[in-house]
Amino acid sequence: MIDSYELFLSNYVSKEDFFNFGLTETIFIDKYKVSEYWELLKKDIKNNNPVPIRGFGRDAKGTNLFIDFYSQVFNNKNVFKDSTNNHNPSKLIQELTGLKKGKDIRNYQISHIFGRTKNIYTFTAPWNIVFKPKILDPFTGHEAKGDMVNEYQKEFYQLSYNKFQPYIEDYNEIITSPNIQLKIEEYFNELQISLSEKELNKFKIAIKEELSPIIIS
Repeated sequence: MIDSYELFLSNYVSKEDFFNFGLTETIFIDKYKVSEYWELLKKDIKNNNPVPIRGFGRDAKGTNLFIDFYSQVFNNKNVFKDSTNNHNPSKLIQELTGLKKGKDIRNYQISHIFGRTKNIYTFTAPWNIVFKPKILDPFTGHEAKGDMVNEYQKEFYQLSYNKFQPYIEDYNEIITSPNIQLKIEEYFNELQISLSEKELNKFKIAIKEELSPIIIS
């Protein structure tokens, strides 16, 4: 199979240098600020304060399913859809790094390292948001495929996990707690919202993916 990324790198720059550029030039939020804001986010969730998520479904029409879910399972009735699907994460990383797109940096993409953008704990988790060089964006998105893409993603995820391991493990402990798992099971057993079987299955899959622990093999 002909891979355009491999063709480019084999002719103009080594794969190692390209990977090293992507890993070293990704801008992460400072660990001290990560710790501080992570605690604030958890308190907001627990204290029923407003917490954003990205919209769910075509034209975000299924977002209310997630909002109802969080109201019942996490007792937070103030979860809301982010106005642009990236406003709150963008505002957060610019405030915590002191860098503004178009003013201090250019051609950087704001990205969620581990995805899970419909998850109240991870959409604005400071350990899950970075400024990434746009030239590397396809390597951590869903568009590009191939062994080299998989290799870069593995290195990127491992680097990120190593930087923020205590906070990621804290998240994993929260999301896999027996109490939360029981509440999720009870929620779907008692679900009163009228959905077709197809819609219900799609929602269940989304919940399972969005509220999954972060495991780096």
